[in-house]
Amino acid sequence: MSRAELTGRGLVRRYGGLTAVDNVDITVAPGKVTGLIGPNGAGKSTLFSLLTGVEKPDSGKVFLGGRNITRMHPDVRARHGLVQTFQVPSLFTSMTVMDNLLVGAENRHRDYIGGLLGHTPHGSSRTRRVMTRTLESLNLTGIADTTTGTLPTGALRLVELARALCTRPDVLLLDEPASGLDGQETERLSGLLRRVAGEGVGILLVDHDVELVFSVTDQVYAMVGGRIVAEGTPAAVREDPTVRAVYLAQGPLA
Repeated sequence: MSRAELTGRGLVRRYGGLTAVDNVDITVAPGKVTGLIGPNGAGKSTLFSLLTGVEKPDSGKVFLGGRNITRMHPDVRARHGLVQTFQVPSLFTSMTVMDNLLVGAENRHRDYIGGLLGHTPHGSSRTRRVMTRTLESLNLTGIADTTTGTLPTGALRLVELARALCTRPDVLLLDEPASGLDGQETERLSGLLRRVAGEGVGILLVDHDVELVFSVTDQVYAMVGGRIVAEGTPAAVREDPTVRAVYLAQGPLA
């Protein structure tokens, strides 16, 4: 089923005399994995923050499903289906993995407080099914009852992704989801992203692992100096002269 499209139009963000995001247009289409790459300082994180609502643009607009959400707070955006993960996993470390997923599963409908207080300890049957399927898809079933704060970084990232998926998002924004993952975990992540996109969810993937981005995305945007310098299919962006000049010395595109 197709979901909402996320678009940014003419986005600008300045910090004093520095323009971190300079008149950027970007589209995250339903059912597609869209990648955002660029060297450190390119403006990727700032653009991500503008899309999620953590920061507000100096000019330009953000739309979700045609609705102007530019001034909408992140938590309100989440209830409208725009869900994000973070570079540093943001989880309830004293709670179990399952309870963290319950927060995500119920949050979009503002029912999770009751669940945590014991009124609906396992959520609705539909919520339970969503949580179970998500744990299985990420191979996390074996740690469902483990206290989250005892887990290593790689597992924490997968738990945060699982919690995001349990919100049943329309658009999923992933900030460095492969950081801290080993090769097997990264491969499992790639397969999961394709399956989630296949269900109609639009995904924006921001990651320093350029090869991961090129291998899993349908569309790629490359940023340098706050501007989009290339966009298109992974193959087209990989061969773009500016992109090659930026990354060639670092190795991945050689």
